[in-house]
Amino acid sequence: MFKNKVFLYAKLMRLDKPVGILLLLWPPFWVITLISEGLLLHFISIIFLIGVITTRSIGCVINDFFDKDYDFKVSRTKERPFAANLISKQEVIFIFLVLSALNLSLLYFLNTKTILLAVIAIFLIITYPLTKRFFIAPQFFLGLTFAISTLMAHTALTNKYPDIATWLFFSATLVWVLMFDTIYALADIKDDLKIGINSTAILFGEKVFRAIAFLQFIFYLIFIYIGVYLEFTYIFYFFLILAAAVGVYNQILISERKPELFIRAFKNNQYVGFLIFLGIYGEYFYEYYA
Repeated sequence: MFKNKVFLYAKLMRLDKPVGILLLLWPPFWVITLISEGLLLHFISIIFLIGVITTRSIGCVINDFFDKDYDFKVSRTKERPFAANLISKQEVIFIFLVLSALNLSLLYFLNTKTILLAVIAIFLIITYPLTKRFFIAPQFFLGLTFAISTLMAHTALTNKYPDIATWLFFSATLVWVLMFDTIYALADIKDDLKIGINSTAILFGEKVFRAIAFLQFIFYLIFIYIGVYLEFTYIFYFFLILAAAVGVYNQILISERKPELFIRAFKNNQYVGFLIFLGIYGEYFYEYYA
């Protein structure tokens, strides 16, 4: 019985699907790697790692709490623990409170500027699931939720307001999330239309695939500019080209217009984020060890 409950709680937090953690992890660590010049073994890195895991878990719990009446009508989500009535509302609230207490305790180790940004982030995390009901582009709202982590990473390390480079990372993250979550939404578009849930997949209509390609192009263009602005070497561009190759592969996948391939293309963005991280880290690895 206990083991079954632990499994259900882990499933509620999507710990069995770590892709979401990795997608949320890379944006702040792009900034942390840049500011720390590749020296990642420090306290702030640990705080952000724990923060990413707990934040994503909180987001999943809140999402399932608000979306129960919708999730059981969608084929992909109908077996989620709360939607399937395998755990109670009280259990969901308890898990939310425990995760929130752990997450908020991390703020004790951060400066005032970062805490102020965290308050905004908390608002975005809690309200995002509701935006699907009234906002025509909830993926944009999710993009802001992801992107604010880049600003927090900068202020946590410098205790200064974000600089131009950090705002570029913020912009790239916003576009990236808008792009890959539109792909994700394509997998549920038929169910979403039936139950009246908004998404950019619905908003873009027949032009959705062109919109995805355009957003992906803008994403890589921003990173080319970041490379030029920060005077990165061929190392960064080598990994950026590899990341772009994954993007091209994703375009091929979604062109098949199959739900399972939409999900695969969505998941592949974890490798895009990782490759860009390696490109930034490689700049400093080369500097220290060449």
